[in-house]
Amino acid sequence: MKSVLARHMLPAVLATAAMLTAVQAADPVHLITREEAGLPAAAKTPASTRNLTRGPGIDTLPTPDKGVDGKPFRLAVRFMPSNGVPIDPATVRVFYRRQPPIDITQRIKPFITPAGIDAPSVVVPSGSHVIEIEATDKEGRVGRRQLTLTVAPTQ
Repeated sequence: MKSVLARHMLPAVLATAAMLTAVQAADPVHLITREEAGLPAAAKTPASTRNLTRGPGIDTLPTPDKGVDGKPFRLAVRFMPSNGVPIDPATVRVFYRRQPPIDITQRIKPFITPAGIDAPSVVVPSGSHVIEIEATDKEGRVGRRQLTLTVAPTQ
């Protein structure tokens, strides 16, 4: 009985999951809500101290640092492993730097891979928004990068 269920149900479950992923990719991801954008900005953090061993690097790809309110744009970053040690995608965290910081990782989780983050369509309200990305490699070394998204109001 189990093998019959697995043989007939598994393909249906996988097809449904694939359709949901395709639908998620087609709809823009609301990276930051207007309510979150209205929270007080986080205090500036001092420069971090260097670790004895280098963690992974995080580099922005051709992501526009300016956008227009309500219009989707691509958010893409590349993870640069240090000493050939790959990034563990399950450890990547993304925060919106507000007071208190807001963990927005779940909103873009489907777009996180060992190579980076590539969300083809995100929407951010107008204003200046600081995003912090944290990635940990398979040896436990952490890399962080902040990027600022500046979004103009609709005209």
